[in-house]
Amino acid sequence: MPIRPRLASALLLLACAPSARPAPAGPAAPASAPSAPAASIAARTAGMARHDGFIPIHVDPRAEKLLLELPADSTRALLFFSLATGLGSNPVGLDRGADGDAHVVRFDRAGDRVLVVLENWRYRSSAGDTTAHARTVAESFPPSTVAALPLVAAEGGRLLADASDFVLRDWTGIADALQRAGQGSYALARDRSTIHRPLTRAFPGNTEIDAALTFTTSGRPGPIMRELLPDAQALTLRQHISLLPLPDDRFRPRPADPRVGYFGVQFKDYAQPIQAALEQRWAARHRLLRADPRDPSSPIVAPIVYHIDRGIPEPVRSATVEGAKWWEEAFARAGLPGAFVVRDLPEDADPMDARYNVVQWENRNERGWSIGGSLGDPRTGEIVKGMARMDSHRARTDYNLYAGLMGADAAAADTAFVLARIRQVTAHEIGHTLGLAHNYIASTYERGSVMDYPPPRVRLDAAGRVDIAEAYDAGPGEFDVWAIRWGYGIFPPESERDSLAAIVREGLERGFLFLSDADARPEFAADPRTSLWDDAATPEEFLRHQMDVRRVAMRAYGERNIREGEPIALLQERFAPVYFMHRFAIASLAKAVGGMEYAYALRGDGLAATRPVPGARQRAALSQLLTVLRPAELAIPDTVVALLAPRPYGYRSSVELFGSRTAPAFDELGAARTLAQMVVDAILQRERAGRLATFSTRGGDALGLAETIDSLVAATWQRPAPASPKAAALARIGQRAVADGLLELAADTAAMPEVRAMAELKLRTLASVASTRSARGTDVERAHWLALAGDLRRWIDREELPSPTPALRAPPGDPFGAP
Repeated sequence: MPIRPRLASALLLLACAPSARPAPAGPAAPASAPSAPAASIAARTAGMARHDGFIPIHVDPRAEKLLLELPADSTRALLFFSLATGLGSNPVGLDRGADGDAHVVRFDRAGDRVLVVLENWRYRSSAGDTTAHARTVAESFPPSTVAALPLVAAEGGRLLADASDFVLRDWTGIADALQRAGQGSYALARDRSTIHRPLTRAFPGNTEIDAALTFTTSGRPGPIMRELLPDAQALTLRQHISLLPLPDDRFRPRPADPRVGYFGVQFKDYAQPIQAALEQRWAARHRLLRADPRDPSSPIVAPIVYHIDRGIPEPVRSATVEGAKWWEEAFARAGLPGAFVVRDLPEDADPMDARYNVVQWENRNERGWSIGGSLGDPRTGEIVKGMARMDSHRARTDYNLYAGLMGADAAAADTAFVLARIRQVTAHEIGHTLGLAHNYIASTYERGSVMDYPPPRVRLDAAGRVDIAEAYDAGPGEFDVWAIRWGYGIFPPESERDSLAAIVREGLERGFLFLSDADARPEFAADPRTSLWDDAATPEEFLRHQMDVRRVAMRAYGERNIREGEPIALLQERFAPVYFMHRFAIASLAKAVGGMEYAYALRGDGLAATRPVPGARQRAALSQLLTVLRPAELAIPDTVVALLAPRPYGYRSSVELFGSRTAPAFDELGAARTLAQMVVDAILQRERAGRLATFSTRGGDALGLAETIDSLVAATWQRPAPASPKAAALARIGQRAVADGLLELAADTAAMPEVRAMAELKLRTLASVASTRSARGTDVERAHWLALAGDLRRWIDREELPSPTPALRAPPGDPFGAP
């Protein structure tokens, strides 16, 4: 049964369900019932379109009015906001189908108004038998009263409220998103905004309201707006609002376990014992019930059904369906056959309808992310609607990766490569909508999870040719099956805790580890096992494979990498992912320098909380990284450079292109500088430098910061000058990258004092070397050393940071594109 409020001490307090679901107090109840407006509901809605359902709605197309018909007493519901249509821009991020906020809402009558109150579920009391304590929480943390709906009629225990202004409001933050993205100051134009009647409907279990919101600006629109819109002064997007009954109490919240990796709800429960944490975390999950929860062979009452957008083009759509069905396999292997089902979205269905979990198509102007999101009950973590959005450029991006490595003349192999990736990314995004977070350490146990980011597995075969036979996986990983067992397993209440603990123990014994975004994405990430876009048991192995393949692909690169009749200039954007193919392996291996392996350990589980990477491995990793700075590894073959032509007439510039300071010619030295600075900046990253300085104080064979910098200098400043002019120029690029990296580190006020002091010491040595070398050699060599000596002396003598020409930004290297 739905949980209903009860009146206690003049406050509405939510009683706790048998599952100890905590409940906050609501705002004060009105002192007395107000008088009702004289008009009847029938009179007020004459000529309007009525939609019966959970909350009946009346739409007046003549005056753009939307009226809600509510019970006379306080009504509570789930309230979801989302975007039905998108801007088509990945950088701005206003996407079709974007999930917004989810709230528990209450409609309270107050005189001639109905107040819309968002309940505050971030602070709770689970002391259901102590209403006085619940009151202390309710009176300490306020709700949000976000609207007052004019009351236009009342009769027979029903209220009729005008929700027009509430509906035609920027709930999804469209104007703020445009402002943050530098696209202009837009404001909602109420006179150009309307109720979208075709998709404003009501059903027994949900009420759906769709509104077309128009935003205008009197200032100068940003470049993205000018490119995308017919008239950049105005844009119209549809916003969707869903209202649903509060779910009943048959869903039991499940305390989250950091070793498994589920999203969820977090809140503070002030009824917890003194020895327990106030902060509570419950895993986000769909509801899944058996007819008899005590019988593991009992049938599933209502499976989790995901619907595939009919607008996804073939053959991508078929691959999307196949990828979605990986979860049918995962649930079956987890002992829950039939619990997950994939179907087509019904012909007349709105993908925004809260009754449907959807996998829908996202067209954008440039490549970007596919995204898995969900809308759920803020009280319990129960997922009500899963929303996976698949990027339209993914197939083309994957094709470019294929063509850059293998050539563009393949008849079927390129399509097979692309569709294999589509299956994997579909499963990945649906995994998010099931509650699963990224697991970036799963690559260390052989593709353990689809929730990792997999680059294509590319190796050299025995004949030295590029081999993509195992580019992508073909089903869910073992970690995924284990995580579904933990998250969706159905157990009797009295044995659930012990059953979940046993599942976790089994997973740890099998080596299932979980580390996520905060452990992989930041520049200062420390665990070399946890990286985006890695595909090997160790980062050392991954970088070795990537560099081997890169050398072969670069030697073979040429007209074969585009199709007959395509502009030669397209070779440049297709060459970028080949030249920078090893960028993620570089970032991964850099974590071994000053590295520390760790786990989300709990007391008694046997996991090592932290463990610094041994010094010998750190030195080997540093040595391997420094090979990337060799002139031969920075160089681009002359045969390739000759083909990297300017864009033809009518072809606009693109983020996929290399930067250039030699336009219209390709800037080969600029590309090399970008790559060299990647390596140096990864090694000298300030937190990494801080760990090197700190770990070296613990004795043993730890690699220290001084030794690290000396190794960098030895690999670049102390090598004999190469004989060829190009190799010599590339060597100078490495020298400049090291100097600039050390200058930045010495000037970084956020770095440890010990780090800055060591960088300062090493800069003094380099200044002396540069000054000595500036007295001899060719004009090119003397100019190089004089510039370095001057920059270093200005910092040493006056702490005046020079303004060296920065490295050019690299084109995006992963299938997502730059943020």
